[in-house]
Amino acid sequence: MPSVTPKSPSKPKFPPGGLRALDASSLEDEAIYRGRVLENAALIGQHLTSVSFEGCVFRHMDLRQMDWQRVRCVDVRFEQCDLTGAVLREVSFERVEFLEGRLLGLQAPSVQLRHVRLVQVHAPLSVWMQADAKHFWAEQCDFEEATFIEARFPGAVWRGCNLARADFSDVLLADADLRGSALTNTRLGVRELEGVTIEAVQLLDLAHLLNVRVAELI
Repeated sequence: MPSVTPKSPSKPKFPPGGLRALDASSLEDEAIYRGRVLENAALIGQHLTSVSFEGCVFRHMDLRQMDWQRVRCVDVRFEQCDLTGAVLREVSFERVEFLEGRLLGLQAPSVQLRHVRLVQVHAPLSVWMQADAKHFWAEQCDFEEATFIEARFPGAVWRGCNLARADFSDVLLADADLRGSALTNTRLGVRELEGVTIEAVQLLDLAHLLNVRVAELI
């Protein structure tokens, strides 16, 4: 069988002239922000509606329990940001990166993900129910007990991630790649695994799907 080489998501594109600083406290509803950088600020519990961020960087931001509704992020990078307990409603991400951040308990039902990459992100107990993803890549992330019920992640890559006890019930995973990820007690069925790429060692965690026991011959 030929080796599988997943295609990486497209990276964010930023203005050639650099980014201008933006005072995070000045964010307003129904606004468009282009080529800006927000850093080292706390917006705990912030509510934001109908806003577009284009070619922007969030750096070392405390965004815990923020509530974003109808927010659009295109060519955006979140660097070491804390989104613990945040709520994303009708939010879309395109060419977006989350690097070394915290998404603990994030609520992102029906979020739209296009060319999105997460690297070393801590996201246990996060909720991605009915998310719609294309060109999604997660690397060395913690999704323990995360919920993906009824989401669409065709061709997605989870590389070296912790997916223990995550719930993938009724998730479309055709052509997804789970190699190198922990699947201990992950909620996956035969239907969800159809067309998915895994490693031989991961079959031990999935043996229960075939109603078999794995034991060494003594």
